[in-house]
Amino acid sequence: MASVTGQDRAWLFRALQLFAAAGIALTVAVQLGLHNAFWAAMPVWVVAQPYRQDLLLRAILRIAGTLLGALIGWLVLVHVPSHAVWIAVLVLGAGLAGAAAYWIGTIYSYGVLLAAITLAVVLIPALDHPIDATALAADRVWCTLIGTVSVTVITFLFTPTRTDSHPLRLHPPAGVTLRHGVIIGVTTLLGALALLAIGGPAGIATAMALTIFSLIIGTSRNPTPILKYMPLGGAIGVAAAIAYRALDMALPDPEGMALLLALAFIAAGALVRAHPRLAPFGLDANMCFLLSAEAGTAGHGLSAHVQGGVALVISAFLFAAVFTRIGAKPQS
Repeated sequence: MASVTGQDRAWLFRALQLFAAAGIALTVAVQLGLHNAFWAAMPVWVVAQPYRQDLLLRAILRIAGTLLGALIGWLVLVHVPSHAVWIAVLVLGAGLAGAAAYWIGTIYSYGVLLAAITLAVVLIPALDHPIDATALAADRVWCTLIGTVSVTVITFLFTPTRTDSHPLRLHPPAGVTLRHGVIIGVTTLLGALALLAIGGPAGIATAMALTIFSLIIGTSRNPTPILKYMPLGGAIGVAAAIAYRALDMALPDPEGMALLLALAFIAAGALVRAHPRLAPFGLDANMCFLLSAEAGTAGHGLSAHVQGGVALVISAFLFAAVFTRIGAKPQS
């Protein structure tokens, strides 16, 4: 029988931390009756960092960015009843925030990135069907607080400190910054137009994927690893989401089993995220699983989840292929 090495113990313990943080966050959100409870587990996979200072900074920036994006989205939906204006705000917000995040180019860009992503999360569903803007924005904020506090508290003591510090920002050429902002804005516009044309779960997933993937990839100074692992990681997450929903429907009392079943999938996701060789796929796999499955909740039926998941994967592969050709070269 093979013995468990120190390296094995390290990544297994890390997986346990991630599972505990995501599982507790999701459970708390479900018990509080938050409509999009799966959002609470999402911060865990990206706020967790190798160093303690980065963990705290990411936590602060995620909360601040989420509050800003939710506030802007809520103001627009409540006070400006026009789809054309909503799309304009979404496109300009994504493009400008994307350019600003790329211009900063360090960990400090994370707050701007989250503001744009949260704006998309609030505005995009409203382009397809009427929503309660106040409830949606509040859900997003509460879930972010729950997930961020959970991962920070659980991983803080086990995260080492770093000896150096990050620069406030890097200095990319102005033309490259503008180009990335334009790519993000145009991609977001295409996503919004696709939503208006397609509608339903597939349309929402397409718009969400094109906006969020373009923001994540377009603001990275070295997008090559993301372009390599993100599409496949997303496909793994969507496959897991479809399996989760199929099992949830097949088991007795599927609504009551949704949370317990989600915890099993989150445990598997934590192992993937923490494993040294599988970690590059783990982030996108876990995020896309939670988003496509709406894990822990009753969901919208298997067909809707399949449509949304397939649209998400197609959008990921399509954008990755296009950005590989038109995106700027990695910047130091």
